[in-house]
Amino acid sequence: MKRAYVTVTANYIDPGLEEYRGNPLIEALPKIWEDDTELVKILASRPPHNKNELALSPRLRMHAVARILDGKFFYPLPSHLSLEKKLSLMIRSGYIKRNPAKNLDKVLIQQNYLKSQGKEAGVELFPTVDRSAQSTTLIGWSGSGKTTAVKRILATYPQLITHPEYNMLQQLTYVIVECPHDGSLANLCSNFFHVVDEVLGTNYHRRYSQQIRIGEKTMLQAMTQIAIDHSLGLLVIDEIQHLNDTKDNRNELMNFFTELTNTIGIPILVVGTPKASGISKDLRGARREIGFGSMEWGISKTENDVMRWQRFVKQLWRFQWVQKSTNEPSDAILEHLFMLSQGIIDITIKLFVIAQIRAIVSQTEELTIPLFDTVYAEEMKSIHPMLEALRSGNLTQIGKYSDLTLPKVDIEQIASNVAKPLIDDSESEAKHTDSELQALLNLFSIDYKEYATEIAYLRQDYPDIDNRTLVMKLIAQIETNVSSAKSIKSKQQKPKSNVIPYSQWNKLNHDDLRYILSQSKTESEMHANLKRRGLIGI
Repeated sequence: MKRAYVTVTANYIDPGLEEYRGNPLIEALPKIWEDDTELVKILASRPPHNKNELALSPRLRMHAVARILDGKFFYPLPSHLSLEKKLSLMIRSGYIKRNPAKNLDKVLIQQNYLKSQGKEAGVELFPTVDRSAQSTTLIGWSGSGKTTAVKRILATYPQLITHPEYNMLQQLTYVIVECPHDGSLANLCSNFFHVVDEVLGTNYHRRYSQQIRIGEKTMLQAMTQIAIDHSLGLLVIDEIQHLNDTKDNRNELMNFFTELTNTIGIPILVVGTPKASGISKDLRGARREIGFGSMEWGISKTENDVMRWQRFVKQLWRFQWVQKSTNEPSDAILEHLFMLSQGIIDITIKLFVIAQIRAIVSQTEELTIPLFDTVYAEEMKSIHPMLEALRSGNLTQIGKYSDLTLPKVDIEQIASNVAKPLIDDSESEAKHTDSELQALLNLFSIDYKEYATEIAYLRQDYPDIDNRTLVMKLIAQIETNVSSAKSIKSKQQKPKSNVIPYSQWNKLNHDDLRYILSQSKTESEMHANLKRRGLIGI
């Protein structure tokens, strides 16, 4: 079988923690991301785009729009950064108790045995074999971006690492398996064998799914052995709601998960829609949780969630190939788009893409509310019941439509037999942030981690920006988003905003931080003013 992936040869680095040192499975992994802005730069992706392309023919521009659908646009949100931290911890903590270098400890164990017999002083506890691992579930609506997020984060790891120093051990850092639509446990196992074969070039699928007829229990046992043999770091089972929810299926699956997590120590991430809540509940009872609960993705619609969605749309809005493009969506468009999409990322993107194609074809060359309404009415008919249920807030109705398949965008159907889009050079990387910026943000009660993506993008858009200007621009963005989010969530009770516009900061008390910032014309002057008042010590 032809290999679909190229292995990397293990290079061992200091993982930074004592419990991780001496374990080649951990030392061969990429570094742990400690700076959120650095992580944002790795995860973020923007499609090639420049103003000159607006002069291209309509057919070429329609194909250029397709770049957004090809995975070239990814805007990291705080939820992505949080998920990355959890997956990073799950993989590494699972490897702690599966160390191929542990044979080096045999001499120490023998010495401790002799001590326990009184032949030497200083008896110590013998090592235990508890291998329980952390596992969790990720539940969200269809189209909320949960699978895309998991794949994007895991793409920061090489999937296959070869260890020449340990008998050419092939380490699988992760495997993503999709539960088949027919809900068969046997086909789930078959999918696992197929995915592993694609990475390793093995023939497990033929051996266990084609050459011989074996039962589901035996297939699950084969999966377990393969996971052990290749030091699997994380097993992701996607679309778990498709699994036939029978008692026998549940029991087999629970036993399998218990074997992997509690006995062998392989973490599992189960991904699905709210329809899988019954299976999710059983999983929570079957595994040993260590600080991890079930994660919800794109379900909550708090004011903060709306603000984050708005930040996403404002970045997406930059990538227009209509000739009457605007720099930012109006508040009216933002509010209407949220009403149509209910904040679901996939629907938002498809509305945006299809509207551009229609605007180009019709030669109106502009994105408007009536155009979005037309796209929603004509291209999104299959998901109207789901979105109506979401708008109603009726949990019973929502449960009926939580796993609908979202409509696909067929660019070729709209613009067939046209040339491929042009490819531009990627944009330059952003500068690294520093501790002084964090200190300044803290003075204004702005959470550095919450706005790590905005900070990274501001540095990318303005390469020479100083910290003072960056903070001013960030505050302006926050004020705009707060105002717009309150408009969208006007039906909810919210505390009155005390935000004072920047234009009025020079009228505040002279001891107010905002007044100090308004009176500082340069970053060095701002730093001196803050230091003189004893507000910072750097």
